[in-house]
Amino acid sequence: MRTRILVGLAAIPFVLLPLWYGGVWTALLVLLIALAGGNEYFGLLAQGGYRPAYWLGMLWLGVTVLSGWRPDLLPLDLVLTAGLFATLIYSLFQHENQVHTWLATSGGAIYFGLLLSQGVALRQMPDGLAWLMLGLLITWFNDTAAYFAGVYLGNHKLWPRISPKKTWEGTVGGWLGGALAGALVVQFTPIPISLGMGILIGFVGGVLALFGDLVESMIKRQVGVKDSGQFFPGHGGMWDRMDSILFVMPFIYQVALWFTKN
Repeated sequence: MRTRILVGLAAIPFVLLPLWYGGVWTALLVLLIALAGGNEYFGLLAQGGYRPAYWLGMLWLGVTVLSGWRPDLLPLDLVLTAGLFATLIYSLFQHENQVHTWLATSGGAIYFGLLLSQGVALRQMPDGLAWLMLGLLITWFNDTAAYFAGVYLGNHKLWPRISPKKTWEGTVGGWLGGALAGALVVQFTPIPISLGMGILIGFVGGVLALFGDLVESMIKRQVGVKDSGQFFPGHGGMWDRMDSILFVMPFIYQVALWFTKN
């Protein structure tokens, strides 16, 4: 626990400063995070025998992330279409498990690239920093509350087949933590939503954070590993640290779009 806390505190300025400055700095931060997660994903799937096209997948993933920063130069529909064409054509030239190659490569590029590109796009919006912090704090409050509620109160297993350690008590504690984060952020930032809506958004974000975590657990269990890597001492891999936020940030982006337009 001591190692986890120290590593987490040391990482804070390296995350918050690029987010504060926005623009290319946020894009570069998210790009590096996405590439680190994609590297772990493609490595695990290769270990499991799924034969992803590593360099093609990493290139597609990176360009997809950057489409959130410069959609005028890299329209998302063009990036996704070109990537699908490239991976399908590449797979044709493989001598075995061609469909595995296409699905494993496309899955990683879209999973990390598309979902994280929406975090980059979110920072570009009016009050983008506040919206981004809403997503980050919902995730952090959810994960922290879920951990401590699970440790001290957890008795009833949530989904043993996918994640043996998760409990209902920890899960509900995480959802309440997410709701608290939503309430706090809307009270102290210029985000144009009510307190009740902030609580609801935080609660839903907590539910989505759970599914983001479970999706990674499902994939890791499929290939027989515990952690996606050792990027952070005491925390595991980069993917282990961002599994929840991969589901939360696109949700916040869609919420921000809706409230901005209405």
